[in-house]
Parts: sequence; structure tokens; C-alpha cells
Amino acid sequence: MQEMLVRPVAAALAAHLGVPEAMLVGLIAPPAKGQAADFALPCFQLAKARGVSPPQLASELAPVAERALPGLRAAATGPFLNLTLPAAAVAVAMLPVLASDPVVALRSAVGAGRTACIDFSSPNIAKHLAFHHIRSTMIGNALAHLYDAAGWKVVRINFLGDWGTAFGRLIAGWKREGLTLDQLAAAPDKVTFLNELYVRISQAAKADPVVEAEARRWSKALEDGDAEARHLWQVFKDASLAEFERVYGLLGVRFDSWKGEAFYEDKMGPVLAELETKGLTSISEGATVVDLTAQGFKKPVLLKRADGGTLYATRDLAACDDRFREYAFARSIYVVDLGQGLHFKEWFAVAKRLERPYAESLRHVGFGVVLMWNDEATAETPVGWAKGRSRGGKVMLLREVLEEAVDRARAIVAEKNPEILGDERERIARSVGIGAVVFNDLKNGRTGDVKFKFEEALRFDGETGPYLQFAHARLCSIERKFAEKYPEDPLVLLSPEEKAKVPMWLNLEEEKAILLAIARLRSALERAVESDEPSILAQALLVLSSAISSWLTAGNAIVERRVLCPHPEQSAARLALVRAARASLGEGLRLLGLVAPERM
Repeated sequence: MQEMLVRPVAAALAAHLGVPEAMLVGLIAPPAKGQAADFALPCFQLAKARGVSPPQLASELAPVAERALPGLRAAATGPFLNLTLPAAAVAVAMLPVLASDPVVALRSAVGAGRTACIDFSSPNIAKHLAFHHIRSTMIGNALAHLYDAAGWKVVRINFLGDWGTAFGRLIAGWKREGLTLDQLAAAPDKVTFLNELYVRISQAAKADPVVEAEARRWSKALEDGDAEARHLWQVFKDASLAEFERVYGLLGVRFDSWKGEAFYEDKMGPVLAELETKGLTSISEGATVVDLTAQGFKKPVLLKRADGGTLYATRDLAACDDRFREYAFARSIYVVDLGQGLHFKEWFAVAKRLERPYAESLRHVGFGVVLMWNDEATAETPVGWAKGRSRGGKVMLLREVLEEAVDRARAIVAEKNPEILGDERERIARSVGIGAVVFNDLKNGRTGDVKFKFEEALRFDGETGPYLQFAHARLCSIERKFAEKYPEDPLVLLSPEEKAKVPMWLNLEEEKAILLAIARLRSALERAVESDEPSILAQALLVLSSAISSWLTAGNAIVERRVLCPHPEQSAARLALVRAARASLGEGLRLLGLVAPERM
């Protein structure tokens, strides 16, 4: 949206220079940090074509820019032409657009006609979603929303870890201990029941080769289609999915496809056969491999073990072939931690050697680890930051973290607003608690490690989810108060001529700051999609919330600066700004996976 603000100036400068207007629109951007201006035009490229120095051209263009828009201030600052727009001009350009489509700032058509497959979360069956799963799950969820807002058709994929030797071991443990389905059904936490069984059989297998051999036998039986093995596998999978759905429900996450590794059991053979037919495979110590030394890899990629078992690279290739046939994607994204970077580089390289049409469309969106504050020292874990652990070094489950965050948020809401009771308090506590956990993750660049501490994430000031949500609730409160004072919406009652004059009442710098922050959301959205980086939008929303806070705070001491001020026309204009800011902030929160409460 910022393009429409600079277009009058761009048109005048383009006419003066004899270059296309679109070129100038593309060059004008927000100024460098610390510059007191709204936009800046770098003059390097233009000066070179004109045969003058950039500072000289900036000085030449300043008066041209000022004549293009009354009230605009243009200043040559070295090689840059800094532009400061009058507040009313910004409001006149933006308010009518926002009034007709409140969320237009967070919509784009850059992905129109293209499909993106986003593979995220992808937990292993018979294991809990631990707290570290928050990263893949919520980065992927945010990307799905962002791509959708940018015009892409999005396919959300949960590529479950539901196949492999681990299930043979689990079945072996089940049989060895003589467990029954009734025992599993009676367990208060079925996933914990299965996970503890897996730990016991794994320990037994380490100590006794006979037990390990039995686990391998059941693993082979599962792959061969043994009825009992398949039945138990399905039981384990169903129990896990029920728990996964519970946590995804808390987070508001959904998927379009739940095809796990098992789905591709019979689809890996054709991929291996094709590789062999094309002469791309060789046998190394009984295993099937692909040599990628010509592509810069030190070791070959292992596709099939000596015992015939398939591996992740084979399954990923088969799955990608299937997805391309079904969805004809233009981009396939894998939201998986940075530690798996080599794996993705390897099988992406194999896809290129197979000359897959999608080979250049594959993206590994990696991320760092999540660190929790461990507040109880043990012999193994001191007090301090620990990878996915808290409470004396105990691994924290994602569900446990979310539930504790909601409990803490409930206490905060009760203290700040004791009049909010019952179901409403519960809804707010859930929105704020879960929003705090999610935003703490998304506000950070995904490739860095993330630190999580309940007390910090749940603060109502600073770079937190509750801070953004409170700004939204504050705007909603103003709308309610406005409706109480003016039962008839003043904006509706205005004549067309009066409505046209409404934006001119927004002449404060604080009001312009809000509109500029909204105008820059679309650029943030598009950059977030292109770089697969949700933190770009998260940071843009923090800028918007800060501008909202500054504007509303200014009205605390000066009645004339309040939304409900003594001048009805100015109040009507500020109400329009409140609605625009509330809609944009609320939509931004939704795209990141947060709820925007109306009261807090």
C-alpha cells in the first residue's frame, strides 16, 4: 500500500528525469534507521544515468518533489532524497481504501495461480508433542496463513513419522510384556503408555541381542504386511493421532493432508527402480546409494539398507512425486530444524539428478532450537537455559507448556480485570496464554535459537503477544465507548461531501505513524513469504502496536487528542482510524496464529 502514498511524487520525479514512473515507485522505500523521514529515494542509479553525483541529483530533485504534493518536505541527505509526507495527505490517500476493505493491507496477489505445499509439525507416532515441536508447528502454520494471504493456494501437510524400525521395536515390547488392548484403553494417557513401553524395550534390546533380534523380526513382519503387526501399528497410530489433535486444537492448527511415511510404503520401489534404470545407484557394503561427489557431497546418499529397509531420502522422494502429481505445486516447503539441513540438501540433489520438474521448487525452511528456563537445579542440569527442558531438567510437553501459560494468563486477567468472569475469562486466558507462547517463537528470526520464559512471554509490555493483543482490545474498547456516546454511527450519518473531508482531520504525527505502519504491512507480508520468515510480519505488527500506544497515550493528558474529543468531526475521523488499525492488527495476529481478543 505504500506505493499509493509515493505515487504522486514518483510521477513528478519521473517526468522531470524522463524515466518510467514505475521505476521511481520501485526505488522509493522507507528510510534508513535513524532518519527522520517517511520515505527515501536512493539516487545512485539515477545519478549515474544522468552523469552527476548522487548528492547533486538529490538536491536537484528536492524542489521537484515538494511541488508535487502540498505540504511535503523533501531534503537531500547525502545520496538520498528524504521525503516527509503531510499527515492529512496520508489519511486522505489511505482511509477510503481501508474503509472499503479493512484488511487490504494484509492481502497480496503475488502468489495468484500458484500452489504451495507446506510440510510442517510432522511428529513421530507413539511419542508426545514435546515443547520443541512448537517451532515447526507454528512457523509452518504462520507460513500457511501468510502464503494464503499472498494469493497462493496452500496445502498444509503433516508428514507423520508412522513407519520404520521403531514400530517393530514397539510391537516386540508389546508382545514381550503380554500387554492387551484393554490395558491401553484404560491408560489415562495412551501416548505416555506407549512411550514408556518403547523406552523399556529399547533398554532391553541394548542389553540382550535376542530382544533386538525380535524387534527386527517384527519390523520386517510389519513391512511384509503381517496382519497382527499391522493391526497393532494402527492401534498405536490412532492413539497418537487423538493426542495430536488435542494439542493442534489448542493451537488452532489444521492440516489438509495427514499422509505419513507408511502411505508411501509401496511407492518407494518405483523410485529406486528408476534410479537404478538411469544408472544413478550403486551398491556399497550391501546398501543402495547414490553418488553425489560431483555435486560437492563428501559421502553418497543412502537409499536402502543392506537388509532391504528403506530410508528417509527414499520416502521423501516418493512423497514429493506424489504431491507434485496431486497438487502441481510451484513451491514445496519443509519446515524442519536446521540439524536436518544435510538430509534435505542430499535428497534435493537426488531430485535434480532424476531431472524432476519440481527440483528447483524445493525449500528447506530450517530453524534453531528452543531453550526453556530451568529453575530447578539437578546433578545433570544446572539452573539456566536448557534445550526443551524445565522443572529440574524434565522434558516439557507442548501441551503442558500451553496449559501452564493459560493458567498464568487466567491469573493475570483476574487481577487486571476482576469484572471479567466465567466463560469470557476462560476464552481470554486461553487466547492470551497460547498467544504468548506462539508469539515468543515467531517474533524471532527462525534460524536463531529461541529462549522461552513464562514471566517474559506473558508480559503486557515489550515485544510480546499480550502486548499486541492488549493494543487490539484497547481499540475495541474505544469503539464500544464511541457507540455508547454516539448510538448512531457518525460516519454513516455524514453526507458524501462530509465523508470526503473526514481524513483531513487526521493531522497529528501520531496518526500518520499508524497509517504508515499499516501501509507497510503488505510489503512485510510479501517479504515474509519470499524469505519464509514470519518474524518480518511479527516485527511490523510490533511497530504498528507501538504507534497505536503512542497515539492513545497522548490522549490521556490532552483531551483534544483523544478519539472521543470535543469536536464531533474529528472524533468521527479518529473512529475511522481506530477501525482501520483494529482490523489490520487483528488480521495480522490471525495470520501469525494468534487470537485477537476484544477485551482483556
